[in-house]
Amino acid sequence: MGGFIPPSPIDPSFQPTVSITKLPITTPIETIISTLDRDGGLILTDLLTPSEIAQIATDTAPYTGNNATPHSGIAIVPQETQLIGGLIAKSPTMLALCEHPILVALRSRILTDEGSMPSEEIRKNWHIDPLLSLSVSFQIKYGAPRQRLHRDDGIHLIDHSLPYQLEKVSQFACLVAGVETTRENGATMFVPGSHRWDEKRQPSLDEITFAGMNLQNISSPIK
Repeated sequence: MGGFIPPSPIDPSFQPTVSITKLPITTPIETIISTLDRDGGLILTDLLTPSEIAQIATDTAPYTGNNATPHSGIAIVPQETQLIGGLIAKSPTMLALCEHPILVALRSRILTDEGSMPSEEIRKNWHIDPLLSLSVSFQIKYGAPRQRLHRDDGIHLIDHSLPYQLEKVSQFACLVAGVETTRENGATMFVPGSHRWDEKRQPSLDEITFAGMNLQNISSPIK
């Protein structure tokens, strides 16, 4: 794919000095919200059962391996990573997951907008519900270089010089582990607290940790 420039690999001897908070799915919503507000992400455990994860693998099997098509829309993703777009249309289990009570509560609290705008002599009230903008799976194949550290909300040109407010973020991303994810096989890199930084404060590689997850975990970073 044109435009992808592999970044330098991370020194294998590097050991993270920070970690991602892990909470059970039964954790009160206020605790989950406060953790997201503080860290920008967390891992919720036991969201899906092993049988549900197996069903997702079955649902997506026709689109993997030799049937996979090269991706062309995400410049930071190397070609060794196979993407399956339109995931909720291909897996009823993933579609049902979108309506999990915890995810509904989180996106409603974080992404719902309400307010009013003037229209000549009257003001019109607005209630804007969250919009699912992307459902995609990532299969990182052998030899794929890492992605560069980035903010996903860059596609919205968010101004990070403004004071951070959780209820004003533009995105809320949920990453479901379909296999055990480790540093070695491409677990998402994460910098706790970096969602509160302005544009001048850029992360360094010694500030990262890895979102290692087993088959029952879900990572929910604010992007």
